[in-house]
Amino acid sequence: MLKLDFVCPLYRAENYIEPLLAALARQEEIEIVNGVFAITDTGEDLSYVTGKITEAGYTYFTLPPEEFSHSLTRARALEDYCTSDLVVMMSQDIVITSPTTLYDLAKRVEGRVVFAYGRQTVGRNSIEKYIRNKNYGETSFTVGKEDVERLQLSAFFASDAFSCYHRPTYLALGGYDGIPMMMNEDMYYAKKVIDAGYLKAYVAEAAVEHSHRYKLRQLYRRYYETGVWFVEHPEFGTYSTTDSGVKLALSVLGQALRHFNVPVLFRLLPDMAARYLGLRAGKRAARRKEKQ
Repeated sequence: MLKLDFVCPLYRAENYIEPLLAALARQEEIEIVNGVFAITDTGEDLSYVTGKITEAGYTYFTLPPEEFSHSLTRARALEDYCTSDLVVMMSQDIVITSPTTLYDLAKRVEGRVVFAYGRQTVGRNSIEKYIRNKNYGETSFTVGKEDVERLQLSAFFASDAFSCYHRPTYLALGGYDGIPMMMNEDMYYAKKVIDAGYLKAYVAEAAVEHSHRYKLRQLYRRYYETGVWFVEHPEFGTYSTTDSGVKLALSVLGQALRHFNVPVLFRLLPDMAARYLGLRAGKRAARRKEKQ
């Protein structure tokens, strides 16, 4: 029986909390020692969500929206509320379909592997599904310092939507270094892990369903913020992207053509344009701000 904790940030989670708790209750081969929910308090009634959490035997803390960040909120939960060596990070909107999903992920964190992330799939045939098919393949692997020259920026790819941390190593490395980040905290930590000589693992057999339905404006904004993030973290600027936007678009195009997916074919160009233009605009804005 594998002992572990989990951390899950919540935001307006009324529609997510019950199926998530039910899926956690069905997990086998593990003992959940501490389950921690970090709830962003929007001023709405939280009693339904907090009641379900308490009923399930887990704990929670609340924080105002202005104090939330993907890095520091997770750090607070992991450092102040967790006690197990293994801590699974998850987002509220993942769908856990197998009773051994958490076990399959957490068991890979051993020895030099101190950080792992699972596979994310999408049910509907959409651009997001085709992108995830490329980014989350069917084969598990590990990445170490010796792989960085070959993989470049992709060596540090990870996702806290479903990941597992070795807590003692996290604490020894200083976690996220107290830096508030609204995205890519997983990538930031993965780089620290690899730079320190440890391994990061991708665990294909530990799969969850995870999808969004971004409008073009939302997609543009997301990539704008990604562009800002990369300028704010120049330590990633020395690495090239082994998978260009053109390669990604061609991969999506090929899958859409095989499925004769007309909606994706119509959406592909504006979707990729929103990503590309948002990323460039974010980088330009961040560089202008640095010069001021």
